Amino acid sequence: MQVEVDERRAARFRADGWWGDSSLADHWQRSLQSAPEALAVVDSRGARLTYGEVAERAAAIATFLRRSGVRPGDVVSIHLPSWAEFLCVNVACLNVGAVVNPVLTAYREAELRHVLTRCRSRVLVIPHEFRGNEYRATAARMLAELDSLAAVLVVGPVEEPGPCAPTPSDSEAWQTFDQVVGSCPPLPESDHTPGRGTDVAAVLFTSGSEARPKGVLLSHDNVIAGETAFARALGIDHTDRLFMPAPLGHATGYLHGLTLPFLVGGASVLLDVPTGPAALAMINAERCTCGMAAASVITCLLDSCPDTTSLTPELRFLCCGGSPVPRQLSRRALEHGVRLLSVYGSTESAPHALTTPDDPEERVVSTDGRPVAGVEVRVVDPATRQPVPPGVVGEEASRGPQVFLGYLGEPELTAAVLDADGWYYSGDLCTQDADGYLRIVGRCKDVIIRGGENISAAAVEAAVREHPGVRDAAVVAMPDRRLGEVVCAFVTTDDPRADPPLVTVASLRALFLANGLAKYKIPARVVVVDQLPLSPAGKVRKDELRARAAALAGTPPSPPGPAAQPPPMSHAPQNARR
Repeated sequence: MQVEVDERRAARFRADGWWGDSSLADHWQRSLQSAPEALAVVDSRGARLTYGEVAERAAAIATFLRRSGVRPGDVVSIHLPSWAEFLCVNVACLNVGAVVNPVLTAYREAELRHVLTRCRSRVLVIPHEFRGNEYRATAARMLAELDSLAAVLVVGPVEEPGPCAPTPSDSEAWQTFDQVVGSCPPLPESDHTPGRGTDVAAVLFTSGSEARPKGVLLSHDNVIAGETAFARALGIDHTDRLFMPAPLGHATGYLHGLTLPFLVGGASVLLDVPTGPAALAMINAERCTCGMAAASVITCLLDSCPDTTSLTPELRFLCCGGSPVPRQLSRRALEHGVRLLSVYGSTESAPHALTTPDDPEERVVSTDGRPVAGVEVRVVDPATRQPVPPGVVGEEASRGPQVFLGYLGEPELTAAVLDADGWYYSGDLCTQDADGYLRIVGRCKDVIIRGGENISAAAVEAAVREHPGVRDAAVVAMPDRRLGEVVCAFVTTDDPRADPPLVTVASLRALFLANGLAKYKIPARVVVVDQLPLSPAGKVRKDELRARAAALAGTPPSPPGPAAQPPPMSHAPQNARR
């Protein structure tokens, strides 16, 4: 995978010391050689691997990748939960120069096919089973249908082949993690071919505001610079044990939970199913010193604490990103002796603004922080992209060594958000004060952020319209105490007063699952209306629908009947984070 990099940008960041010729593989090797017996990763299934043990497994997997035809620049898609094996496969990919493509386990067949096709993935890594879902049947279909896909690696116990198992003719292309680790010889270091500097290291998919997921291309330079600045700002080093409940298929998990720890020689503490009791138990058992999670997970964690002394005193702080950070949650965390630090950014411009342990408490609970070292931020008029004065609301734009190279195969979408001078325009509305602190106040793009996951309203609307009872649909965010936001669908039908309703949450759930769509995109609330509110230009008035959804939050569904009038509009912007 080759991507053209602007030479002016490269020269500037090399001169400033942010970019160079080293790779993520080089940083892994430094940490390995420095302390091979140090703990590298722990997961909630009980796996505990040192740097040396990860390296041994990665060496065998690297041989498997080579035998499967993986060459430098080829893509390996890792469709795994937050398990220790993810790090082993990741290191193997770095050693052979493969591009790592983390994939959310919540993706179902439709999303997975899009990702594998777009990336022309050479190898797919899957769990045998996770959270009641069996992945082999889908993987077998991908292997049969996609000419680029050469092999599947299965992690987890695999019983006798069942109806979902591949045919014997696929046996060479179908291996388990344990088989590979137990039978493949280690790939000699002399045969390692890691990428360098501006080579693509990872492609992470984000829905953003578009109807289909976009592949965000990150170079070794991007990841190293972004995570190094992040670690320096927070004082994270080799002594830290970083708690990560976010999925490794997400930028937060992959960058901060998997990559940052080995860059500094620390340990990854991975939780695959984030519940409050499980988070509390893992943080305390592993004596975690820091971590990062969505506000919904931190809320559940604090709810599980019997008292304000329940968390290990070694836990210095938790970063909160991916969705608006409730200010009352920040204050509540302080009561438990933990600073809750706000982190702002996106996959395209990996979290580049944050509050730090050294910031005054008032800044921590009332702002989204300042840019990290090496990053410039400006607030611009969304229409003209000209800077606005301090304190004036505008679109947040960032420029720095962490800003992505572009979207995979999407030059027009890339040009729409990344200008010739290297500025990335986030689509988020914010203010910036005279001291450089940001406050995110809204968003331009039509997305719903459910538990830290971006959901394209357009994509969900298209899926809802496939329901035979739906004439038209509009989807907006509904506030939710636990997840921040959930999907609320307003629909019109041929008979809005039908009893029972023609369209329900249950019927949409069945439709989404039948069409292979992720469960987190399923509407949590369906409201049948006589008609959707329209502007004079004929566009759906989503501001009215958002106000109505907010009024409905926390109330049971109304019985079928005439659509209620929406509550009065509030013109106050809503908090948002990419």
